[in-house]
Amino acid sequence: MATVLMMAKVISRQSMDNREHLRRLLKEKQPALSAALELAVDLVGRELRSPEMVRDISASEGHDQ
Repeated sequence: MATVLMMAKVISRQSMDNREHLRRLLKEKQPALSAALELAVDLVGRELRSPEMVRDISASEGHDQ
């Protein structure tokens, strides 16, 4: 079990390092696209954390039937 957890940590770290590397490359090669994507990520994160979003999701449940 400890080996599985250790591998999960290694894979998680590698994944995080890969994402950061790709972000740096994109920022260097395509700064406008990079900025637009970072803004989109930020806006989606804010929307998902918004209390209104939680109410909207709760209110819409059951109305599709």
